[in-house]
Amino acid sequence: MLSERYYLIFMKQTERERVFLVKELPADINKYTPIPIGVGDFFESNSADALKIKQKGDKYYLIKKETNTTHKRMEHIIDIKQGEFNALAKCTVQFHRKNRYLYPYGNYVCEIDCYLDRLDGYVRVEVEFDNDKDMLDFTPPEWFGAEITEINHEIHENLGTVTFDQMKERYRQRGITLEKVL
Repeated sequence: MLSERYYLIFMKQTERERVFLVKELPADINKYTPIPIGVGDFFESNSADALKIKQKGDKYYLIKKETNTTHKRMEHIIDIKQGEFNALAKCTVQFHRKNRYLYPYGNYVCEIDCYLDRLDGYVRVEVEFDNDKDMLDFTPPEWFGAEITEINHEIHENLGTVTFDQMKERYRQRGITLEKVL
């Protein structure tokens, strides 16, 4: 059995990612099974340090994120049970749902998030990297839209409470056109 200290170290990870809007979904996206995701925030959704719960398929987590830089965040992840998730969901200040597709692109996996409910039609993609060089050298495919890595966390503030039209206005104010992806 793993000691508690080892388990906590093992579950701590640094994310290196770039985030983009999606102009259009890849033609073969239906070959991939979407993973339903639900995210609840306990405080401000995208503050530098966030506490949240997440359902990813049939797995449930309590997540603490700490910001290092725009492209890197430290995540502390604790597995929880569905009953614990359901109880904690009642305490969140906001909640949103999306379907995630894990789509291969060369040596990378693109996490395509198709938002649901009030944000239906909003689609973005994240690509995670093993090192800084790969992250900086990455050339996005044609179906990617504008890169939003630098504004990702601020533009998604209170994501569980906004509509697609409100999100479109947030992007317009930053000089970025957001169109619904069907």
